Amino acid sequence: MAWTSRDFTVAEAAQIAGLHRATLDWQVHRARHVDFLFSEKRKHRRFFSPQDITALRLAHELERGGKDWLTAIAQAFEVLQQPPHADALLVVPVMSVSARSGRVITSLPDPIPTASFITLPIGKIAADIEAACEQLKETASVAV
Repeated sequence: MAWTSRDFTVAEAAQIAGLHRATLDWQVHRARHVDFLFSEKRKHRRFFSPQDITALRLAHELERGGKDWLTAIAQAFEVLQQPPHADALLVVPVMSVSARSGRVITSLPDPIPTASFITLPIGKIAADIEAACEQLKETASVAV
């Protein structure tokens, strides 16, 4: 299966990524002015590649770590130009969010005395998504 071949519908992409369909729809809607980066529209339908699905899943995890959505998408695509090695990790600092104001606090003292990081197993995420893509395509070809 080609890493950049956009063969999967929105429903399939959500299933493969392990996201609720409404979550994927919301992600696409929030980045509609850059949606060409992670999907392709054909007539009235949207299609995704394994790279797109992996990037959206990774961006979802980065946003949960405090990144804003567009930054998360950009960072995900930056590290996913090629499929990562199976044991690849992405380590990123967690952004603190003030529960009261909802503001992201980015000014930390230099040097940072203690910092929180999240470690994302991007190799495993990509491998799982590629395997799910293969399985979905095999199931579809058997059903025909």
